[in-house]
Amino acid sequence: MGGTVYHPRIRAAFGGRQRAGGRATVSVKEDVELVRRGYEAFIAGDMVWLNEHLHENIVWHVPGHNLLSGIHRGRDSVVAFFLRSVKIALPEFDFHDFLGSEDHVVVLANTTWRRQDNGETFTDRTVTVFHLDAGRAIEVWSLEEDQNGFDQFLEGAA
Repeated sequence: MGGTVYHPRIRAAFGGRQRAGGRATVSVKEDVELVRRGYEAFIAGDMVWLNEHLHENIVWHVPGHNLLSGIHRGRDSVVAFFLRSVKIALPEFDFHDFLGSEDHVVVLANTTWRRQDNGETFTDRTVTVFHLDAGRAIEVWSLEEDQNGFDQFLEGAA
């Protein structure tokens, strides 16, 4: 895995956010580690961990024109999206880097998808942006470099 790059703005107490009372909460480094652990939980199928770290009102944006595309709103909808996506195609992640800032973690990866119905694969460079708050993902945007190719890869999947 690539190194972690932190946003150049320095926050109080080695990168901790401040609550109204002045106490540091979650640091950029902790946010980056949280997203890493989220990928590990997803790969392991640890829905308990994911439920605990997805905000109840999370919004997950999936671009494109395929059966997984859309805006998934709420924890239950996002977990259902995860379950549906792995029934269609299993992802394998080759992480390039995890980049953190005050409120976001950006993941750069090469992702290889293997369809469950026919074994066909599709590899693409991906960027996923996580907006975090108090140790939970509240909004996520996933982007494929070759969105049209990914849409075509998923054609005919059920």
